[in-house]
Amino acid sequence: MRSADDMKESTRRILTVTIPALMAAALIVSAVWGKAQSARAERFERLSDEYISYYTAACARCGRELSASVSQMETSLLKLRVTGSESNRILALEDIARESGEAAGLLSRLPQAHAAHTALAEFLARAGDYSRSLSKKLLSEGELSEADIDKLEEVLAASERLARELEERIANGDMPVGTESFDFYDTAEDDEPEPEYPELVCGGMYPAQGEPRLSGEDASPEEAKAEAERILGCSVQYSGKTEGVLPAYGFTSSDGSAEISLTVTGLHTVSVMRAPSGGGAGKPGEEELESLARIGAALLERAGYSGLVPIRAAYEEGAAVICCIPKQGETLILCDVVRVWIDMEAGEAIGLDAREYLMNSREREIPAPLLTAEEALAAVSSALEVSGARLVLAPLDSMTEALCYELRGSCRGNEYLVYINAMNGREERILRIVSDEYGERTL
Repeated sequence: MRSADDMKESTRRILTVTIPALMAAALIVSAVWGKAQSARAERFERLSDEYISYYTAACARCGRELSASVSQMETSLLKLRVTGSESNRILALEDIARESGEAAGLLSRLPQAHAAHTALAEFLARAGDYSRSLSKKLLSEGELSEADIDKLEEVLAASERLARELEERIANGDMPVGTESFDFYDTAEDDEPEPEYPELVCGGMYPAQGEPRLSGEDASPEEAKAEAERILGCSVQYSGKTEGVLPAYGFTSSDGSAEISLTVTGLHTVSVMRAPSGGGAGKPGEEELESLARIGAALLERAGYSGLVPIRAAYEEGAAVICCIPKQGETLILCDVVRVWIDMEAGEAIGLDAREYLMNSREREIPAPLLTAEEALAAVSSALEVSGARLVLAPLDSMTEALCYELRGSCRGNEYLVYINAMNGREERILRIVSDEYGERTL
């Protein structure tokens, strides 16, 4: 039998041999791993450099295409100035709308490195909407007013300035093309004054977008914190203030599970969001949807949006997203949308987004319809089997609204929404309804 001294000596010898061996093995593994990591880092650095080059080239190409698109828009405006044919005027206006849309799409792919970016995007969008509005006016009335022609001259002058500026920027290498830090959306202020573009208001009843009309006084972060805690029902921490068209205070719940933002002016709720549980996938039945809508209504009321009417729902990541709008008299206001999220598995409201509502909401002076629902029905195609009709204030584009009868119907297995102007019987627009497991959407 081995003595205790023999066992200690044996253990010492084993450790003397084993520890250096393990250390050597560890050094080998570390060297191999370090070499692998170094190679991996070099590979990623090489890929990063390649991607930077690719992105820079793509942005430069996009800038050139933007310049060409704006120049083509300028050409169409010049042609419109001299054409004497009504049909050619309509074609030119449609070209301007298409070209402004293409330019806006190209602009959206460039990093926002200049203060003029937002103003330019808004000008392009409104120029397109204005052209479509005048095209419809020519079709219905046959002529443009002197005010329309004067406004088109302003658009032309702005387009000429813009085309020259873009050409100069490209020639001087001054177009935003990204940076090695990939800070694509740099919003730092520069020294350039924001350009002025003509104010375009189409011939509709009301502007559907613009500056938000927020009621109330400016509040302090402390006042906003108390309101956020009332809505969420828990303590919150201040996370900062955002600027822009809707300056707002942001807060996060103490446990980090929820976020909320409130406007500085009037403490209107901009958004609330918690993560869904992830369960409850699939489209609910009518009874379950009504129950979910009632749950959402409770959050809407706490957030200051009571009395809204649910009009459609979508389903994503275990949550139902219900779109709700106000009703003024018998008329539904389609532009003033608040979206509310309900966790379908937990059966609780987890989110809200009221940005569209806050941008568009106001008291409208809605006229009495000159047509009855029956007369509106007579204005649609006989091929459409109408299943429902309701009075709505519908957006015609991003700038105008019209009082319409919204007629829902089907034809050969497809469903549609047809909007008939309640004042003159004109068919304003047609949307196709697509239904699937994610809810309904319109095309």
